Amino acid sequence: MTQSWSVLTDRLGSLAGKWTAYTAFFTFVLYLLGYLTLRFQLSTYGVVTDLDAFDEKYLFAGSRFLVYLVTSVPNVLLVVMLFLAVGYLPYKLVPASMKARLGRWGAAWTSKPERVGLLGTVLALLMIQLALRKCFVFGNLLLAPQLPEYEWINGILLGDSAARSLYFSGLVGGALLTGCLLLLSMPSDTSATSVSKMVAGLLVFLVAVEFLLLPANYGILIASQELPRVSNVGNDSTLAGGERGWLVWESKEALTYFVQDSLDGKRALISIPRKDARIKIVAYENIFRVLFAPAATAPVSQRGGSP
Repeated sequence: MTQSWSVLTDRLGSLAGKWTAYTAFFTFVLYLLGYLTLRFQLSTYGVVTDLDAFDEKYLFAGSRFLVYLVTSVPNVLLVVMLFLAVGYLPYKLVPASMKARLGRWGAAWTSKPERVGLLGTVLALLMIQLALRKCFVFGNLLLAPQLPEYEWINGILLGDSAARSLYFSGLVGGALLTGCLLLLSMPSDTSATSVSKMVAGLLVFLVAVEFLLLPANYGILIASQELPRVSNVGNDSTLAGGERGWLVWESKEALTYFVQDSLDGKRALISIPRKDARIKIVAYENIFRVLFAPAATAPVSQRGGSP
């Protein structure tokens, strides 16, 4: 009993000693994810500002991204289970001899890790080039006259939250799939060759790129959607008739507003010293649908009427 208690005490002491390192690493990851999210969110708006090296906003933004990422995983699992359920009946109807041949073919094909690595590399490249990088076509949208032409991702930006959530879940699923192929392609010490090591190293890089592009997509397509609509800019500057204003960015030194004149369509980003500026928020609106969605499909509060 005494020996067991001593072992437990040693393990708890070892864990407590490493807890500080784990906490520091996790905090760094949250800060990095939050910084990437906010940086791409601001570039989508077209706001030019210097982000501080240390700001609690990064921690909150990173936490929101992590929660959104984690809640997207069940969507991926539901889709996987649906495909498994659909494929279960045809698999049961396949003769046992064909199942055996398929099993032998699969075992022979996966016996060489470089084959799995090449498959993962091709899928990762397709994911990055065809989906994950597409969000970069959006930039300076608050002052842009229109969205980029002939880009299918415009429908994701202007779609409802369910469509964006499904799209992001697809990105997460693709990244997880290539991550699983990476694990399967890792060569053992006995079967490692120069080719398999090179392919595995390339796939490690591509999977890392995929996961780094996830906060970029989140910041551009999801976190940038809603802006608080305000009734005044600063302390004394009340919006004139026909003008609408939104608070875009709030830093320690300044406030950045986006103002649109619904009469002549002029737009402007206005930055004023923060000091003790009073902020009066009257609504939260999907800013991209306000600017780019057809008037017939935009909500009443987004067509220039009073909130």
